[in-house]
Amino acid sequence: MKASEVRVLPALDPGESYVEPVFLLVETSLAEDGEPLTTIDQISSDSADGEGWTVKTLGQSVPMTHSAACEWAVSYAASRDIPIVYERDDTTVTGYAAALSVGAGSAGAAASSAAK
Repeated sequence: MKASEVRVLPALDPGESYVEPVFLLVETSLAEDGEPLTTIDQISSDSADGEGWTVKTLGQSVPMTHSAACEWAVSYAASRDIPIVYERDDTTVTGYAAALSVGAGSAGAAASSAAK
């Protein structure tokens, strides 16, 4: 799968349910010192009926900007045929998916726009 085929979408709100059988979740927040900390999880359904989930943490509280984490996640997802990356950025008003939706173009251009 090509990186351009991976969809980057805003993470669902608490209480909402994911339905994809496998996806990545990128969440970034600010540490006490104001620096970004990012966690990246691969989440997959345990069974055919989708009743259970397995969470594989790929990085927890990593000092990384949200845009860099999203670029990494898209590359990782593409290399493993994972079609969706959900993202939540609690460090800024505009997240990575929002930057993509305003016509930033490629994932690299969106990351550059989101970082500005």
